[in-house]
Amino acid sequence: MQEVIEPMRNPTDVAFAANPDTRFIDRAMGMIFLARSNRRTERCGTERCGTVRFAIWLMLAGVCFGCPCAEVVAQQAPRTQGFVICYNPRTPPQQFAPFSLVVVDYEYPPASVALLRRQGKIVFGYVSIAKVHRLRPFVAKVKDLGIGYTQDPLFSGTFQINAANPKWQNLVVQEIVPQLKRLGFNGIFLDDLDDLKNRKLEQHGVSLIRELRREHPELKLMANRGLEYLADFASNVDYVLLESCFSLNGQIRKPADSAWAMGFLNAGKGINPSLQGVAVDYIPKTNLIPIRGQSLNQTQSRLVARIRQLHTENGLLSCVSTEDLQSVPRF
Repeated sequence: MQEVIEPMRNPTDVAFAANPDTRFIDRAMGMIFLARSNRRTERCGTERCGTVRFAIWLMLAGVCFGCPCAEVVAQQAPRTQGFVICYNPRTPPQQFAPFSLVVVDYEYPPASVALLRRQGKIVFGYVSIAKVHRLRPFVAKVKDLGIGYTQDPLFSGTFQINAANPKWQNLVVQEIVPQLKRLGFNGIFLDDLDDLKNRKLEQHGVSLIRELRREHPELKLMANRGLEYLADFASNVDYVLLESCFSLNGQIRKPADSAWAMGFLNAGKGINPSLQGVAVDYIPKTNLIPIRGQSLNQTQSRLVARIRQLHTENGLLSCVSTEDLQSVPRF
């Protein structure tokens, strides 16, 4: 999973769409009773109509003022997934209402993190344990400490860290994660475990995760993949993310591919019975129309439904999104 760093804007630039007031209620009342009066004036006495009008007014007021985000909740109600990833730091916290586990970027505003925490959510801040983006505030410290790094061949602006250097583990455990705690996060999302495996540095990742658990036992830890060596760190994490294990390039994967991933996850659960699997799969962004949310074509709708079915059948918390992970899915 490639992190996308986007500069913060002033939080006041973000306006949440649902903001009803009594003028809305009056307009709705007028529309209701205009239609009624055109058809049924002769059957509705003044006193009776007044009583009905007042009852409907109370119901509308209860909906609007009892639930300030009624419009968004109504749009999202059909979704039952308890997990989402969205790295856009300008995402209004109200959009995370349906989710109990929320993965956001390191730069997500502390006030918004605090609001989500008050709602009882686990809010995971993003940390790569194998790479650093040039815009991260701690990239200068990596250079000052002499921790080796090289340009990531796949992603410009991103450097692969020499995770074998003990100074990297110390920086993550003693400085980066404590800063995330000060910002209010109660969970840490650990990315790029597969990158460590590809560079034969996975045991340094295992050591880093073990130290994180020892130094910060109150934090929830979610690891992204690293499935082939999950057995070495399963006892020290709470969640494991299966990314792109059920679909790829807009197509459902072969059953053998998903079975391969689930085999490692189930082995990890054998070591840590409380380990929870979560999954994120992607749909192509082509033809996705952002009009009052996100519209899917028929092919995408079938793909999303099938992915969610597979996640559920395998006991995974489900997230289906687009690969940029810059918006909360509303489909």
